Amino acid sequence: MSIESWVYLLSQPLVTFAVVALILALVLLLFLTYVDVHYYLQVCRARRADDGRERSLVGESLPPVSLIVYARDNADLLRCHLPEYFKQDYPDFEVVVVDDASTDDTRDLLHLYAQQYPRLYSTYVPLDACALSHRKLAITLGFKAIKTDYAVVIDARCVPSSPYWLRNMMRRFSDGVDLVIGYTRLDMASLPETRYWVYDRMLFAASYLSCALLGAPYMGEGTNVAYRKSLFFGHKGFSRTLKFRFGEDDLFINETAVARNSRVEMARDSFVDVRSDDNSPLWSLLKLRYCFTAPYLRHSHRGLFVGEQWSTYLFYAALVVGVVSQPAHPVVWIAALVLLLWRVVMQTKVYRRMADAMELPRIGLWVLLYEWGRPVVNLYFALLARWRRRENLM
Repeated sequence: MSIESWVYLLSQPLVTFAVVALILALVLLLFLTYVDVHYYLQVCRARRADDGRERSLVGESLPPVSLIVYARDNADLLRCHLPEYFKQDYPDFEVVVVDDASTDDTRDLLHLYAQQYPRLYSTYVPLDACALSHRKLAITLGFKAIKTDYAVVIDARCVPSSPYWLRNMMRRFSDGVDLVIGYTRLDMASLPETRYWVYDRMLFAASYLSCALLGAPYMGEGTNVAYRKSLFFGHKGFSRTLKFRFGEDDLFINETAVARNSRVEMARDSFVDVRSDDNSPLWSLLKLRYCFTAPYLRHSHRGLFVGEQWSTYLFYAALVVGVVSQPAHPVVWIAALVLLLWRVVMQTKVYRRMADAMELPRIGLWVLLYEWGRPVVNLYFALLARWRRRENLM
């Protein structure tokens, strides 16, 4: 076509509309690709780098550490997991279980196991402790009970993926480092009903881990985080967030973590698995608790991840508008298909690498459906948290 023909073609309103729509789709696609490559793939790079380091470390160079285990009516899980904790290949550690007013046989079990494991200690939250968040009080009691300068906080539902878990978490500490953020994985089977949970948890974890890897930590999950005791007491524990029932992990890390004092550990041996008989209510509970505390998080990248979710809608809408505006023009169809193919290939490739790095089941092309539904699901939980916000207030 001659220049005159292109000028005439672009002077047509519908053609201009289609061109603008496709340009908008291209801009949105570049933004989505940037988030995928610069943020989400950080987890893959960290996993590859951490796995490349030597597993065995000199025992004498590792400081003594305490494992604080939160338990509430978890006798059956403790019976399975306590022996796993003591299988850690670590030179000097103790296990402190904090019983949060359990009504099952947790306390009897702890007394029995204390005879078998000399390094096992326990404390408890009184039944009549109602003025504070029980979990915050329990973790505070755990920090007061430990005899070492370092603590790794975990839940009784969690089990380390390797006997080298403590070694990998503790190797990150050096002068100026006060906390190490690890990765917690829900123990999920590769079933159709769990695919969305896998997708959502993968992106949730990749968001806060990638930001921490890029020097902007804003949260972590209190089921796999290592602290200096001086950081906890120097910040006066959870005193600034006692009005909230939840947020003992993400809000505290949000207030204390900066680039210079925090590190991320992503080696395979540093993973922790959360085990539950039914992951559906557990996933919903974790989702709701995060929505309770999310508005109070200092998070410079939060708008970026929200924008990424809604940019997906705009991208597909722009493609549809472009094609509908010029349904008979082959160039428009070719451009739209190229952009769509770019998105499909990018999504499946990036998410497959993320699933492999985080050792989650692959979700394949289901990601194209889930990325449409995720903003709606997140909006639902955000509204639900707003409606039930009194549950988070003391």
